[in-house]
Amino acid sequence: MKVGILTFPNSVSYGACLQMIALQNTVRRMGHSVEIINYHNPYMKAEKHVRKGRNPLKCAAQRRVRLLLHRRLYAGFRRFERGQVTYYPARPFTDKDKLRELGRRYDAVICGSDQVWSPYITDTDLSYFLDFCGENTKRVAYAPSFGVVEFPDGFEAAIAPELNAFDALSAREMPGKALVERLTGREVPLVTDPTWLVDASEWEKLEKPHPAAEGDYVLYFVVNQSKELLSRCKAYAREQGLKVVVIGGNPLTARRNKDPMLTYATDVSPQQWLYLVHNARQVFTNSFHGTAFSVLFERDLYVQVPAHNGSRLRQVLEDLEMEDREVREGEALAEGSVNYDRARVVFAQRKTQSLAYLENALK
Repeated sequence: MKVGILTFPNSVSYGACLQMIALQNTVRRMGHSVEIINYHNPYMKAEKHVRKGRNPLKCAAQRRVRLLLHRRLYAGFRRFERGQVTYYPARPFTDKDKLRELGRRYDAVICGSDQVWSPYITDTDLSYFLDFCGENTKRVAYAPSFGVVEFPDGFEAAIAPELNAFDALSAREMPGKALVERLTGREVPLVTDPTWLVDASEWEKLEKPHPAAEGDYVLYFVVNQSKELLSRCKAYAREQGLKVVVIGGNPLTARRNKDPMLTYATDVSPQQWLYLVHNARQVFTNSFHGTAFSVLFERDLYVQVPAHNGSRLRQVLEDLEMEDREVREGEALAEGSVNYDRARVVFAQRKTQSLAYLENALK
């Protein structure tokens, strides 16, 4: 079967990049021919999802500065994806007419994973609900996430007919499952993030050492900056006599750093990111995929759940019975190491069920 995957390609995001590769490789191992559809949502391309209400001229200037400061980061992602991903077409496109043409190219199209169904990220682009697929193309949803629980007016009415046209539906979190079941009247299984469909040993083969990982360290990786979490991370590292490796910042941040506890790992490639997570003594994060890979590699970790879009993170902690690893303001950190006995059982069950769902969906 010829399968296309619609997700967020060419994104300088560790989670978006690694889940895309994981889903592609999983489908390929099932014996199918797979391509990542190289579609760029225009709203995202213009970065409107991250700069709503901000001065457009100032944002454009900041983007140019960011591209200059992080040219090594962008180059590292491009090199990694060129070696791992089969894109079609080779160059990204934003034209929806071209997308409709591609809908006839595949026997099945999978949308997911990541927050492809978030109206605030894609501006309610129904392409991610596979409205471009022809009648003879199977529509499959693998672990799509809405990322939020409150939606703009008219959103549910717009997506309901598209959801009902899917041949196979799944969700990654309970709120998304409940919404899709209410709009379709169908039972919707929960499936795991694609990165958990790939064994830790396979991810390890992709790793590349990073100089900051020399010696024991606590890893700090966030998608939303948090003074509270960084403070807790530094306090923990001080008690343990460890340094803190911070993934993020830029070369200027690293050069100006005056805190002897902090070592900045800037412009980290996806391979180096995997290495830094895998070899950390402890991970402090508020990132879903920072948490997902910490669990995959069975690292000790502390997780701060964001108030705005933390449903998927809380789902992981609840499923694995790791609620005690949540960092809550005013409460002491859980003592001791993570007990992964329960997590391994749930992890294996979820993986088996998720692979079965995907195999059946592509029959």
